[in-house]
Amino acid sequence: MKTSRVTSVLLRLDPAVLVFAAIVCSPAPAVADDYVSENGAAGRFPLVRQTAAADIYVAEEDWKVAKIAAGDLALDIERVTGRRPAIKHVRAGLSPEAVLVGTIGRSRVIDDLVKAGRLDIAAVRGQWESFVIELIADPLPGVAQGLVIAGSDRRGAAYGVYELSRRIGVSPWYWWADVTPPRRAELHVAPERLKIGPPAVKYRGIFINDEMWGIRPWAAENFAPDEGQGLGPKTYAKIFELLLRLRANHLWPAMHRGTIPFNYYPRNKEVADDYAIVMGSSHIEPMLRNNIGGAEWDREGGGDWDYQSNAAAIRDYWARRLEANGQYENVYTLGLRGKDDEPMKFSGTPKEKISLMEKIFADQRALLARHVNPDPARVPQVFIPYTEVLGLYNAGLKVPDDVIICWPDDNFGYIRRLPAAAEQSRVGGSGIYYHLQWLNGATTAYTWLNTTPPALIWEEMSKAWEFGARKLWVLNVGDIKPGELGMEFFLDMAWDPRRWRHDNLREFLERWAARDLDAALAPEIAAIMEEHFRLGFARRPEHLVQYRAGAPLRYSWFSHEHYNDGAQQRLDRYANIARRAQAVYDQLPLPRKDAFFQLVLYPVQCAALMNEKVICADKSARHAALGRACAAEYARQARAAAARIIELTDRYNTGLLLVSNKWNRMMSPAPGPWGNQRYQFDMPPLSDFDGSGPAMLDIAVEGGRADAVSDLSVYTQGRRFIDLFNKGKGELDWKAVVSKPWLKLDRAEGRFATAQRLWVSVDWALAPTGRDLEAMIDIESNGGKRRVVVPVFKPAQPERDQVTGFVESHGVVSMEAEHFARRRDQDGAQWQVIKGLGRSGDSVAVLPAALPSRTEPSAIRAHSPALEYDFYLFTCGEFQLHFDCLPTQPVTPDRGVRLAFSLDQSEPRLLGENPRPPSDVLANLRRYITTITMDKPGPHTLTVWMVDPGVVMDKIVIHTGAPKDSCFGPPESFWRSTQQTKP
Repeated sequence: MKTSRVTSVLLRLDPAVLVFAAIVCSPAPAVADDYVSENGAAGRFPLVRQTAAADIYVAEEDWKVAKIAAGDLALDIERVTGRRPAIKHVRAGLSPEAVLVGTIGRSRVIDDLVKAGRLDIAAVRGQWESFVIELIADPLPGVAQGLVIAGSDRRGAAYGVYELSRRIGVSPWYWWADVTPPRRAELHVAPERLKIGPPAVKYRGIFINDEMWGIRPWAAENFAPDEGQGLGPKTYAKIFELLLRLRANHLWPAMHRGTIPFNYYPRNKEVADDYAIVMGSSHIEPMLRNNIGGAEWDREGGGDWDYQSNAAAIRDYWARRLEANGQYENVYTLGLRGKDDEPMKFSGTPKEKISLMEKIFADQRALLARHVNPDPARVPQVFIPYTEVLGLYNAGLKVPDDVIICWPDDNFGYIRRLPAAAEQSRVGGSGIYYHLQWLNGATTAYTWLNTTPPALIWEEMSKAWEFGARKLWVLNVGDIKPGELGMEFFLDMAWDPRRWRHDNLREFLERWAARDLDAALAPEIAAIMEEHFRLGFARRPEHLVQYRAGAPLRYSWFSHEHYNDGAQQRLDRYANIARRAQAVYDQLPLPRKDAFFQLVLYPVQCAALMNEKVICADKSARHAALGRACAAEYARQARAAAARIIELTDRYNTGLLLVSNKWNRMMSPAPGPWGNQRYQFDMPPLSDFDGSGPAMLDIAVEGGRADAVSDLSVYTQGRRFIDLFNKGKGELDWKAVVSKPWLKLDRAEGRFATAQRLWVSVDWALAPTGRDLEAMIDIESNGGKRRVVVPVFKPAQPERDQVTGFVESHGVVSMEAEHFARRRDQDGAQWQVIKGLGRSGDSVAVLPAALPSRTEPSAIRAHSPALEYDFYLFTCGEFQLHFDCLPTQPVTPDRGVRLAFSLDQSEPRLLGENPRPPSDVLANLRRYITTITMDKPGPHTLTVWMVDPGVVMDKIVIHTGAPKDSCFGPPESFWRSTQQTKP
């Protein structure tokens, strides 16, 4: 019997001697350009030469963050070259070549260069977080060449410095993922002028959340034990540095139950200001106050958290925070929810609840006017209509016009709604609160591995950008690790949403892999990660086991009987990338192994192992029910996979090659056992049945019938399996004989103790023509004999190499949405393929997304973009038509998630309203089901039209036979097509 190869792809960490020589041999990753190189050609600025490093100057009077960044640059240069430049705060005595860092209006050196006409800052003056880097001759007495980094504001200056760090080869993740920078003997900077900024989104940041099983125990018990059960200034300094290196500027701090609140460390707010980080707070923490059970409200004895009965105490509580923090840069969260991420206490009608919330807004703004700025419109504020609060807003809640409305997603990566036209004109603008992980005390949580595809982030956030959500983007990253890749992509998009497109998302993965891991292996690493995200998109590792009170565990999602054993195929695909990841790891030099382990090997192999654990457990129970002696083998495999996850997690925490136990307590094999979430990591029921009585042959065939496999078609030219299994103990010797010379077996005889899989196919060149061909397989053994019928479909017409479009086979026409025949663009919009997004292939969506909905057939025909799919039927009658789409949300409350289709140029028919099809966010699926009548066989055309923007289509299936139970549906039918775009 074929078994999964995941556990055979075990991590082999060499017991290497950890020496400094290993570090200096680190190869240089790919650099996007030669802005910084070892080439000391004429005109280049010698940042580091064999004999010296250029001094770094930053004025003493400049912002603290500029000085911090300059110090980090000196350390970064040392990491790359072994030479640390001197940091100087006075102009006298600088080296002949010097780096001059400063903030416009804060640095006299920068301002003097501007006044003298030596430094052109017109493109960045007054801009938000922008900078220029320019080489200037003789900028100061005694300085022949100055590499000037001038920021429009304090963060602009810091971003400019960290940009140079990136260009010399230091990854933003050098510390947080142990990405060892390349070693270079010299660094020379090109003379070209760089101007970067302003960012597209004003406030760009993260929310450290659900930190109880990762970053908090890591900090409290490993990195900063003197800071107690919270994240203190030492820890936050590292986080703030990371944010600046990723060109972020905003943070919602850790706030979960048991975590010491951010502001209970007096230095935290000061360190945030030192790093120029704009602080905020989540949707349950108005006015920078952490109210979760056991936190600030409970510690300060405020009484009942009820604004109807205790408003004065709550206002005083808020006022104390404003008095302490009002001098710093903050975005203040308005509104009120319950203490523990729940609706606020309230008794009354919905209208009265809205009135109370509006009073809360007024009271909070009065406090801001009293303690922060007399004009509250000049104070950044945000309202986050999360969960039930969105219902209040949609029912008429009035939010002050200058307040940012931060629209949340549904916790699974689909934004619940976006601003309508009137809301897009609000002074305060809009933002997005997005999840890379989620904890909810149920098995629908996902807090372990990052499996959110960058392509999904791109689809949702580019749509948000188009609809005007441009003021604030916040990503719930959990513990930061292991969400590094998703976090960087999100923040990259926040800086420049147009940098990445539907057709170049693989490039992000390749650039990331080349920079942080290995340039030569970057395409392979990107391909591994793309498959990792695709497999996880169909069902995350955390969602393989589902629990509901009073019901047995659910864990069987993938078909074992149909489509070549879909469950085993999933295991094989995971085994493939686990093996390939291991091969990459084995090729990497020692200095890059720790980073690769954290960023690729651990998530890929653990995702594979979790699937192996659950799917093998499922097979164990299924096989035991049929009396199959191999049940015990699958049980052993499931247990081995579970043990391997623990082993790999231990290596993550304490066994990395160069950093050893740096991340001890950061990773858990079962993170977030909050409430019923613990069931996610339970082992499904196993059976150790290994046979009973003497050896006895039995079979199980693809398709689930007792005596016949699913049919074989000349168009798909696939294969079918027959499982030979022993119900007893001892070995079985078997032989198989086919009744037709054109029927092929992958083996004709064998011996096994528990099970063996036999594959059946057809030599199509020898097979005769016919729609209802049959062949027989007779299997004989010392434990009995069986006969299996093999139905074969080989019609005379149409010939396989001449047909156009998709061809009906096995009772279906299955079409991946990206394989359309023709595309019809309308009104400047078109269906586009989103690479890397989909459950089995890529997906399609109409771009740009900011379009009107069209529901009238005439308007649909005249203005809606369309796709056409050609297909060929051998049967006619009434069939089911399925459109598998992603469970996106309507872009605004007055829209839907509708589409339209027509057959053979008939009138468009609407789908998706009254009622809206249910969504399965755990499977990333919304399936539209309708019935069609086809009155004749032969060629046909299906046209799909846009009705509402934001619909993402993944797959289309016409079921000419009864649909089979399967997570993914049938594999794609045979097709031949030349894609075209029609005017």
